[in-house]
Amino acid sequence: MSRDGLKIALVLSLAFNVAVIGAFVYGIAGGPMPGRFGRSIMHGPGDPFSGRGVRLARQIGVPHERALHFSRTMADSSEGMRDLRESLQRKRRELVELIGASEPDEAAIMAKVDEISALQGQLERKLIHRVLGASSTLNPKERERFMLMIRTRCGGCDIGVTECPEGAGKESEVGK
Repeated sequence: MSRDGLKIALVLSLAFNVAVIGAFVYGIAGGPMPGRFGRSIMHGPGDPFSGRGVRLARQIGVPHERALHFSRTMADSSEGMRDLRESLQRKRRELVELIGASEPDEAAIMAKVDEISALQGQLERKLIHRVLGASSTLNPKERERFMLMIRTRCGGCDIGVTECPEGAGKESEVGK
């Protein structure tokens, strides 16, 4: 493979990693599910169950008295993730500029790749800390439903994760 081909493959790989992490975070945060459009009519300014974390807690069957705690745990453990994502995006833009230079400096490009990899590792650790923190507030049945939701929403079913509901993976939906 040519040098330019390797660079393009690297950028595509990095973009794919961001998409996977983004989908995971979006899924955890209670993104839209099939058949659901926007917020429920019942959510309003006075509704204590209006947050995404609380909505996720309700979907996995966490009782009202523990749903707010679950939601706070999700929110508290996500601190710093936004700053990391912004740094990651900035480093990726810098990488693209380095690659697009009239005479690309391979050493500088690889140094930037190392910086991006370090940031991705930090982001992944924060994300896992968030999932583990939220999971620790759940009983075994709730934790089981939480993990099933993560597998279903975040693409684990597409890559052969066991215990996924039939038809949860995108591959199985494409053929229908």
